[in-house]
Amino acid sequence: MDSGQAAAGRFRGTIEYIRLIDLIQVSCLAKLSHIIKVDSPAGTGRVYLDSGNVVHAESSKAIGEEAFWKLLRWERGHFETLPLPKNETASINRPWEYLLINAISASAKEPGSENAAQAAKDLSRGFWGTINDIGLAELVQLICLDSVNRVVEVRSETLTGTIHISDGQVCHARTGGFKGREAFFKMLAAGSGTFVTTIPSSQEVEVTIDIPWEQLLIEAMRFIDELSGKGGEDETLERVESLRHKIQQKKMSEKIRLALTADKETRSILIQDSNRIIQVAVISNAKITDGEVAAIACSRHIDEEVLRKIAADKEWIRLYSVRLALSTNPKTPVSISRRLVSTLNHKDLKNISRSKSVPTLVANEAQRHLPK
Repeated sequence: MDSGQAAAGRFRGTIEYIRLIDLIQVSCLAKLSHIIKVDSPAGTGRVYLDSGNVVHAESSKAIGEEAFWKLLRWERGHFETLPLPKNETASINRPWEYLLINAISASAKEPGSENAAQAAKDLSRGFWGTINDIGLAELVQLICLDSVNRVVEVRSETLTGTIHISDGQVCHARTGGFKGREAFFKMLAAGSGTFVTTIPSSQEVEVTIDIPWEQLLIEAMRFIDELSGKGGEDETLERVESLRHKIQQKKMSEKIRLALTADKETRSILIQDSNRIIQVAVISNAKITDGEVAAIACSRHIDEEVLRKIAADKEWIRLYSVRLALSTNPKTPVSISRRLVSTLNHKDLKNISRSKSVPTLVANEAQRHLPK
């Protein structure tokens, strides 16, 4: 999510019914720096993030990891993001992935608090508040992570538009006379502005976007990168189509050599090739990003061997988004999915245990790890 962030505008707005843990995860993935101030019936607290790292937390008399874990067990409340001071206090030095995983398990292990912990997990979207500085890509990611239905109304100096998200997937976008991917890309490339999230009406919405949100955001970031460095939108789209045509004309050996050294734009085209060797070459590219790997891991058009290689990489498998993508991808070998399921949080375990798209053995494994 880093790529193109500088070119895309920053937005301010309110959002309801989200999980605090997802807000922190998205802030970390986007390498944001801010304070998340939380007011809850259970107390008040703050989480400090510096360039995507959780560096400090405070809650009542607790500080550090103890305060962080306590905050994430709160059921509901209001939050607000504030600027990070230059000389912030540092009380946490562990990776944020470790903190989030252990925050979930710690609540279940605390003596005498099993019921409260279970209630906090079940009430997964009890927070609302104002985000003062966020990119639309990060906002979309936050909503999709919660697998909810939302309409995001976007307003900037140059455009107004709407993004429709259904069951955690972007299904439609419209701005001006544009709709679908093109409208989505235009909104993410817009200057700073405001947003409002609303619950969609019961009226059926036209589906103009049918790719996973991870892949959609990767394409949007590529569009923004090219738009900021080239002459205009039409030229950018034409250049992408021209590149796609040139790649299709290449021999397999040429595609493999290209995949090993290609830039992000070219990799996004080559990974769609049906040849397993070319797909493996793409993920062997030294320049591939974590976001690309996560999107590839959730794709059902990827060869099983590619998924095996992703699961075998120690750095990639540390990323929660990669583990979740592999666990929910029906093409992932069952032995791998069952092993990774045990590392997921309560919400995702529950979703997988009820899913009809994953193998029965994987769904049963998820059910086994849910608290009794």
